[in-house]
Amino acid sequence: MPAKAKKKKNATKNKKKKETLSTVKIKGVVKKVEKSKKKKGWKKEKRKQYSHESLEKALQAVNKGMSYRKAAEMFGVPPTSLHRTVKNPHKLKSKSSPSTVLPANIEQDIINWILYRAERGNPATKTELLDSVQNYIQLEGTKTPFNNDRPGRHWYEKFRKRHPEITLRTPQHLSMIRASVTEEDIRGWFEEIGSHLKNKNLLSIHASRVFNCDETNIQFVPKSDKVLTETGARNSYKIFDGCEKESLTALFMYSADGTRAPPMIMFKYKEVVPSNILKKCPVGWGIGNSENGWMTTETFYEYITNVFYPWLVKKNIEFPIIVYLDGHSSHVTIPLVSFCKERQIELIALFPNATHIMQPLDIALFHPFKDLWRKTVMKWKVENKISKLKKEHIPVVLEEALNSFDNEKQIIQNGFKATGLMPFNPNAIEYNVLHKKKKTKKKDQVDQQLQNQKSDCQETESMKQHLLTFEKNLSDDVLQTFKEAEASGKWDQGIEKFALFQYWLDIKKAASGT
Repeated sequence: MPAKAKKKKNATKNKKKKETLSTVKIKGVVKKVEKSKKKKGWKKEKRKQYSHESLEKALQAVNKGMSYRKAAEMFGVPPTSLHRTVKNPHKLKSKSSPSTVLPANIEQDIINWILYRAERGNPATKTELLDSVQNYIQLEGTKTPFNNDRPGRHWYEKFRKRHPEITLRTPQHLSMIRASVTEEDIRGWFEEIGSHLKNKNLLSIHASRVFNCDETNIQFVPKSDKVLTETGARNSYKIFDGCEKESLTALFMYSADGTRAPPMIMFKYKEVVPSNILKKCPVGWGIGNSENGWMTTETFYEYITNVFYPWLVKKNIEFPIIVYLDGHSSHVTIPLVSFCKERQIELIALFPNATHIMQPLDIALFHPFKDLWRKTVMKWKVENKISKLKKEHIPVVLEEALNSFDNEKQIIQNGFKATGLMPFNPNAIEYNVLHKKKKTKKKDQVDQQLQNQKSDCQETESMKQHLLTFEKNLSDDVLQTFKEAEASGKWDQGIEKFALFQYWLDIKKAASGT
């Protein structure tokens, strides 16, 4: 082969080889890069988001002796940013942190609320957090992009990242989500709350500074006692005035020494309570309203801030004080916690599902009160010659009932002692109550319901016949007077025939089957 051709061939061969090597080299580089990417997960690294408050807390921790690494990890701050801030504290800024939806002061109130509840035996759930934030936003009138002012999942997740000091954990007390409560649960509550009160120097304060509040239902027509009747009689009747299903809610507050704070009465009004009711309310009492007549977060806040706290100040009660309340209470809102923290009011939640052994008012007060209420209502109706109790009568009758409460102080003191709240003593609880089994099975309940229905039908027919017989023995004038009094709801014909009129109402009500 000619030298020229050979040289040309070698050049072509070298060129191809070079191209091949170059290609292989490039492919090798690409392959290596891809492998490296796969190995190291080459992605665009996101800048770590953190709040101005988190950086400040991390800086404070380092200044107190905590290591950079531990402080950065605890508060979710990049170590380099923390180093830079420590060297230049005057340049502390939050350039790396985007602005939050809620102002810093509101977020701090939220944090305080979470920690306050957790330290006092009432840790907040995610749902309670979002509901409380919504309530707080609406109360403050803060404008937000949230739907109906309620934060969503994204806000919640970012809030958690901004505040790593807040952790989400499953409550140790599993009974908080089940119906049964164990002795171990109750003793665990006493240990936890006892430790908190000891740290606050509140474990041995005077009984006048320890309170319990609870709600109860007040019926317009209380259930009556058993009636006296002829021996051998099959059916006995005690009929009411037609509004026995109507009731309202009342909130009571007592101290462990038996002192009663002003109560609050709830009325079923969507807007405002009518003036004729307000005029009947004793001075210092609370009057609230809601669409369903139940206590709400707003009305409970109004009670604590505008009724209970002013009463404490007026009575010169020493602060701080303790208020034990229902463990299922949703009334402990962010604004309420802020108010109570500023005024040294410790809101302590009782263990859930244990009010029958831990709530002083529930186990000691309400049973004798219901009996007293029934007697007071009957007496007041006779004295004032009315057949139906109206809403405007409730405050007046309730005040009369409470003022005639014999041994009220002793009853309350016994209740606090039996529940182990004053003095603080877990051994005072009747734990054997937790082990009692239900006396009635489902089958027995069904059989009883069927028997009651059958009995009701028989009683209605019997009363219809009795009503006809009774009215035949009344003069036309008397019967007409009874009918007019029933229509007007007022009896003004003297006390002599009032009992007869009441009995006629009873029979008529029973005969209607309602």
